Amino acid sequence: MKIKAILFDKDGTLFHYAATWGVWTRGVLLELTNGNEEQARRIGLRSGYNWSSDSFVAGSPIVNGAADEVNRIWSEELPEFSIEQIDAVCIRHLETAPAAPVCDFHTVFPGFRGLGYKLGVATNDFEIGATSQLGEHDATQYFDFVCGCDSGFGAKPGPGMIYGFCEHLGLSPKEVAMVGDSTHDLFAGQAAGVGLCVGVLTGPADASDIAHAADIILPDITGLADHLSTL
Repeated sequence: MKIKAILFDKDGTLFHYAATWGVWTRGVLLELTNGNEEQARRIGLRSGYNWSSDSFVAGSPIVNGAADEVNRIWSEELPEFSIEQIDAVCIRHLETAPAAPVCDFHTVFPGFRGLGYKLGVATNDFEIGATSQLGEHDATQYFDFVCGCDSGFGAKPGPGMIYGFCEHLGLSPKEVAMVGDSTHDLFAGQAAGVGLCVGVLTGPADASDIAHAADIILPDITGLADHLSTL
């Protein structure tokens, strides 16, 4: 069945992962620990963030998990805060987190649209994180659908976000390509029965980390249109 729509993960797929989330993680944890860097380092490491190298562990909760899953881990280390209080700090820091695109959005996405593809974003971040980062780069105009872990479709690796995208567009999952940098993205594609699972290498994972879950692996999203033209 011909691919008619493309659903992108956000972090590590549309935006460079560490450039955004290293700054965000440090800011959130320093606020929550009242500037106690040793405690912040320990909490970060438990969720998959290495403070010393400003890097993230592929497959860790902070890379693969939904935002609320990470907040639950942090709440176990910070019992003085409720989940709601941690959520509020996290969301507030999203407003100032830098977002470094993996490519020139205004070249790549008009190209997809010109070829007739419908486009969407499905992230395990909060929906407001996706809309604010896309808006910062004037890119919301290219997408027919944007959802996060709090949008009512569940979180990846579940198939709910993909089903929501398909329902919104009136398409079958077989007409969708799911594009992401992590196994959670690709497992979500498999669970939904999409036509193509595309792995990209702009996140923390190496090709060996995601090869078993992808139909194809590309360096980044810029080569995707050429690949789809061969199907």
